[in-house]
Amino acid sequence: MNRQSRSPFGMNIPTKSIIFSALRGRIAQTLVCAVIPATGLLFPVNAVAQQAEPKIKVLAKAADPLKNEVPVGRVATGGMVFQLSLEGSEAMWMPMGNPPLWGAHKPSETELYHVELKLTDPKSKTRIPYATIIFTASNKETGKTLTLPLPPMWGSSGLHYSANSALLGNGTYAVLVTVEVPTFHRELKDKDLWSKPVQAKFHFKLQDRKLTEVSEEGH
Repeated sequence: MNRQSRSPFGMNIPTKSIIFSALRGRIAQTLVCAVIPATGLLFPVNAVAQQAEPKIKVLAKAADPLKNEVPVGRVATGGMVFQLSLEGSEAMWMPMGNPPLWGAHKPSETELYHVELKLTDPKSKTRIPYATIIFTASNKETGKTLTLPLPPMWGSSGLHYSANSALLGNGTYAVLVTVEVPTFHRELKDKDLWSKPVQAKFHFKLQDRKLTEVSEEGH
C-alpha cells in the first residue's frame, strides 16, 4: 500500500508498507515497517502483539457475576499479564459532563455488569498505569459487537481499568482487549518495554445472566 509518510527530517515522502510476521510458539507478532524509496531504510510504524485464540473452560456450576466477581481469564502476552473479570455494576466517583465535574455516577437499570481488567508487569508485580484500554466484545449468536473503553479506576483491588456495561445479553462472547502504549517515561534500559500495542483474546458465555463458560488461564 503506497502512502505519504513524514520522514525523520520532516519531509512528506511516499512509502510502501511491508508486514513481517513471525510465529513464536503460539503467539503471532507482526511488525509493520515503511520502506523509504531510494534508501531502503525500514522504520517501525505501528505493531500489535496478538495472543492466540482462547481455550474454553466449561464451569461445573454457573457463576453469577451479579453476586460475586467471576474471573473470565488470565493471559500473559506482550510483557503484560491480563486478568479479566465480570461482576455486578457499581457506583463510581468520576468526572462527568462538559466541562467535566466530579460526581457520583450511578449505573442505570440496564448496566448490569462491571467489566474489570487488572494489568500487571510480571517482573515487578506492579499494576501498569497510563494505558488506554479498549474492550471489544462480539456476541456470536446475535452478531452484535460492543466497544467499551476501560478508564483507570482505584478500588478495593487497587489500580485497575473498568466500566459498567449492559453487555449484549445471553450468548457466547468473543472478546478482544487492546492495550495501547503506556504514556509514562522509561529508563533507557526499558525503552523498548511496552513500545507497541498489545492485544489479548478471551471467551465467555452468558446464560440467564450467569457465566457458564470462561477462558482457560494462561492460554
